[in-house]
Amino acid sequence: MNLRIDKIVFLLAVLGLSTTGAAKAADCPPIGSLPNYIGEPKPTLHNHNSSDFKVKRGEETENVSVAGKKCFQTYQLKDGAQAMSDLEIQTNYREQVKKLGGQILFADEQNMTAKIVKGAQETWVAVYNEERLIEVTVVDKAAFKPSLLPPSGGDYRLAGRMPKFVADPPVKRNFDKVAFKIQDGDDTREVQVAGARHSVAYRAANPREGASPLEVQENYKATFLAAGGQVMFSEPNLIVARLEDKGQSIWLSVYAEESLIELTAIEEKPFQSSVQPPTASALKTALDKDGRVSLYINFDFNKATLKPDATPIIEQVVKLLKDNPALKLEIGGHTDNIGARDYNVKLSGSRAGSVVSALAAQGIDAKRLNAAGYGPDKPATTNDTDEGRAKNRRVELVKS
Repeated sequence: MNLRIDKIVFLLAVLGLSTTGAAKAADCPPIGSLPNYIGEPKPTLHNHNSSDFKVKRGEETENVSVAGKKCFQTYQLKDGAQAMSDLEIQTNYREQVKKLGGQILFADEQNMTAKIVKGAQETWVAVYNEERLIEVTVVDKAAFKPSLLPPSGGDYRLAGRMPKFVADPPVKRNFDKVAFKIQDGDDTREVQVAGARHSVAYRAANPREGASPLEVQENYKATFLAAGGQVMFSEPNLIVARLEDKGQSIWLSVYAEESLIELTAIEEKPFQSSVQPPTASALKTALDKDGRVSLYINFDFNKATLKPDATPIIEQVVKLLKDNPALKLEIGGHTDNIGARDYNVKLSGSRAGSVVSALAAQGIDAKRLNAAGYGPDKPATTNDTDEGRAKNRRVELVKS
């Protein structure tokens, strides 16, 4: 194969045909361009993006996804110029890769994939052509590095903006409703969330130097996770997350295109129970009547850690158990149906265990208590509304 290419290149040289030159400003280094094929004034550049490269493995062909700094350029044949054949175009680019010390991983009449390794840097190259069109893709393989700027101006307070993007005036509403897409097992569904809304659109200052959807989503995902959030849905152009800030649940979605980013945040109005923390006597009455009673105990978001405001409720349950030494209770943890069921079952069980530990720490014999986690399996009411989901996030005392 290499001997054949060498002979072809020699023949082209004898005929006076051109070879690719060193990369210029409009090219994607280290790959140059052919005479009479004119590129865009500037290539499309992304600090972090991915591309699929076709690779030959024995008799099979497969696609390999490579992420890193990406450059893409399109060349069109100059008006009035003579087009090159597919063979001439491909042979020129393959010869340049060879001179750069690269390895050709796939080749056919109109395509080439190559990998060039210089020290620790791995560069992937793809060239596709027709007689009047050439497309060059170069990816310098690299790990993702966050680049999101801190919040400022019209940004939402918990999420900044991408460099080289300019914000439109934000849209703010004291109370609004937004549908957020979430993953539900193998399916997806929408959840209506109401609360204070902050929406803002960002546009690339230079559309050819924006950010890829992958780079945008990785940046916002890293920000949300660092804040203790949970990713509820993710696809190439959209990410939905839920987090808690100062006791308030916040939903965020980020939609991204090449030069456009749209961010929407809803600060969910927390459920405000009009009932004061129940007294020990009221708990006893409810247990005698119904055999169970619901408690709305606050935990840290996505954790089993009791918040300080849970103390008065715990104290009344302690009094209930000390006043009734024969009483035994199941402490049942329950969640809404947002998120993966298995995760919620585990979380609800951990929270029930935290309540048992808090009671035992105040002198209650742990043998009188049994912790159980039911996740979303036993809702007290609908999960279709904010208030319903808040009521379903509960701890139940059940006589055993």
